[in-house]
Amino acid sequence: MMYTADGTRMRVFLDANVLFSVSDLQSRTAQVLARLTLRNHVAITNSYAWDEAWRNISTKRPHLTGLESFRERITIINAFVEPMDVVCVEKDIPILAGAIGARCTHLWTGDKAHLGRYYGQKVQGVMVISGSQLHDVLMAEFLNS
Repeated sequence: MMYTADGTRMRVFLDANVLFSVSDLQSRTAQVLARLTLRNHVAITNSYAWDEAWRNISTKRPHLTGLESFRERITIINAFVEPMDVVCVEKDIPILAGAIGARCTHLWTGDKAHLGRYYGQKVQGVMVISGSQLHDVLMAEFLNS
């Protein structure tokens, strides 16, 4: 099992765009989230990201209900810690603040335009990763178990 440097399981914060992608259970994103939670890691988001995802799903994909099937495996928090020394658009501040406030090990985002500059880097202790990067971590964990 993949553990962080301090011996705990990964705590992965899910950006709204990740939650939106999960609405399609056939998507690669849904498959990666299933692997993450099946491997007993912790999937976390905040009410800001959850609400944004549901607004977008109801507008663009009302026929897809995949996100609801993951509801019991995702912890929704309301802890926020303002990110320091980070350049990002205002709408991403609650995402970073939620990941930092929840003491997540990773922030999983598909927002390459706004947060992609931080892929593979830590922001106040939170590693920002893409879905492909998380998939690679989970596959390496699987192969080493």
